[in-house]
Amino acid sequence: MIVNNIFGKPTIIEGVGEIYPIKLMDYDRFQESSGVLYYNKQHFGKEYEKYDLLDLIVFGCGEDFIARLEILFSIVTKKQVIYYYNGENSYGFSIDEASHITKYNYDLVRNVIMKQNIMIEPKVYKNKIVAEWAAKAAAAKSKNGVKMTYEDMVSTVSVYTGKSYKELEEQTIYQLQSDFSRIGKMMEYTTTIAFMCAGDTKSKLNHFAEHVDLFRDPDDGLFVSKNKLSEAVN
Repeated sequence: MIVNNIFGKPTIIEGVGEIYPIKLMDYDRFQESSGVLYYNKQHFGKEYEKYDLLDLIVFGCGEDFIARLEILFSIVTKKQVIYYYNGENSYGFSIDEASHITKYNYDLVRNVIMKQNIMIEPKVYKNKIVAEWAAKAAAAKSKNGVKMTYEDMVSTVSVYTGKSYKELEEQTIYQLQSDFSRIGKMMEYTTTIAFMCAGDTKSKLNHFAEHVDLFRDPDDGLFVSKNKLSEAVN
């Protein structure tokens, strides 16, 4: 799966067909429709746990979400996908006569699309106070961090690799983020060596080809661990 992603190859799902990773030329269209994928069963009440996720989205969120899913599925399958309804137990998204996305395979399709395009499953905080603190912590982290857009990532990869913007249009989201992260590792490696040559004995030299976790949860580190909090209090 990971090798497929770095090479931009589609993933085949039985009963659905090929699911293609998003190229940068389709990034804007994908962003407009893909937000629905961030909804999971935790976003709905506990009393709805017995229902399938697609049931909750289609019947609980309405026509706007159905329209977004039609656009999204059309982009990732590269075919015209149409929603159909023949009753609550017979509905879905038709790709062709033999291929359909239904409540029975939606979770797998959703997982593949999110993995292909590095969409991180959001944490859902059931406790309202914890959720509010998480939002504040995330806002503070964003404010103090480096401001960066997708355009910035594209221009960085272009300048560093010499690839034209026309070439980068053909790259997938996964490939862009992988290249951008690897450039960061290369720059870190070169900088660390320069500091070591200047007499720095404290810096740790990490290999430029070490694993980069593209799926690292952005919420990691928002809260102080119990151990650190105990140390701070003491």
